[in-house]
Amino acid sequence: MKKLVYFVLCCHSFGNSLSVEQLYGDRIELLGIPFKDPLVLCQIFIALFLIVVFLQSSVDKIFDRRSNLAFFESHFSGTFLKYFIPYLLTFVTILELAGSATLIFGIYYAFTAKTTLWIFYGYVILAMTIIFLLFGQRIAKDYVAAADLVPYFILIMLGIMSMY
Repeated sequence: MKKLVYFVLCCHSFGNSLSVEQLYGDRIELLGIPFKDPLVLCQIFIALFLIVVFLQSSVDKIFDRRSNLAFFESHFSGTFLKYFIPYLLTFVTILELAGSATLIFGIYYAFTAKTTLWIFYGYVILAMTIIFLLFGQRIAKDYVAAADLVPYFILIMLGIMSMY
């Protein structure tokens, strides 16, 4: 019966101009887990998306380091960064892993402590990672690859701004 009432209320809300929070108050739930507001759910979904992107990227850099080193060495061969490639690859890998791990912990913390503080920290780490990657792409004059980073940065900024 409770699910039927929820379904009817959801269908009714499409024609209603009230927000979800105004309609349901603190009763926003997903899979029986209550959320403070819809922004928390957005922050968690953004975090999940970024975990997939950056965890996969860092794991690839770890398990296929030789290919990544070869790519970076050729990519940055005409820049001053060519002397630091192994160190920069390690640095970026650590940042990606740290950001992903912080987001994973942040999602866990959001469910247990009902705060998204650690998700915020993960966003900040990954924003710094994107800035370092952008710097490298601009130095290499790979403007297309630099532009490809922009949507990720915007998504992270939206996540941070949703923390108001």
